[in-house]
Amino acid sequence: MTDARLVRDRMPVRSVVVAREAYQAYRADLQRDFFHACGYCGDEDERIDSVVYHIDHFAPKTRFPALETDYKNLVYACRYCNISKSDHWIGNDAAVPHDGARGFVDPCTDDYEKHLVRQDSGRIVGSTELGKYVAKRLRLNLIRHELLWQARRARRLRRAVEQLLTILEMRGEDESSDHHKLLKRYRALNEAIEDYELRAHAQP
Repeated sequence: MTDARLVRDRMPVRSVVVAREAYQAYRADLQRDFFHACGYCGDEDERIDSVVYHIDHFAPKTRFPALETDYKNLVYACRYCNISKSDHWIGNDAAVPHDGARGFVDPCTDDYEKHLVRQDSGRIVGSTELGKYVAKRLRLNLIRHELLWQARRARRLRRAVEQLLTILEMRGEDESSDHHKLLKRYRALNEAIEDYELRAHAQP
């Protein structure tokens, strides 16, 4: 599987942290361990709603209150995934998240990427029966997830273009060449789109 087909850019790994009395106090730890991205869909918090990014209880705290402040049970999640998941749980055992066909997969495990894949368009789909259940329950087919994934790819491509421009300039290539102009136009367009994203995000 290539990087382009992974659901998340990086798999989150919960580190060992100091125990805290309230689960909300783990926000900074979760942001770090989840690379500032939703554990379920991979959407980054920089351009979405970082202030109201949710802390999901993988095994719902309403069903399993003893796990409310257990860091191993927490997931940094966008509000779309968290609200869709809500308090849904298929059984009565917090240690059994699914039955092979229904339920959820802990996003901090290798199994997550075994059940879900990202198509070339950026759409997240299930690759197994369980994955299809997760994708439907979390509404991972929302167009926003595709668009935000494409935007991340565009930013990475811009960085590659910037590196190429630097190399060409070091080689003394004529900056008036069509090749050079095309690369600069792409960079300017990408920067304008990113500026629009940031300004739209800053609006109340």
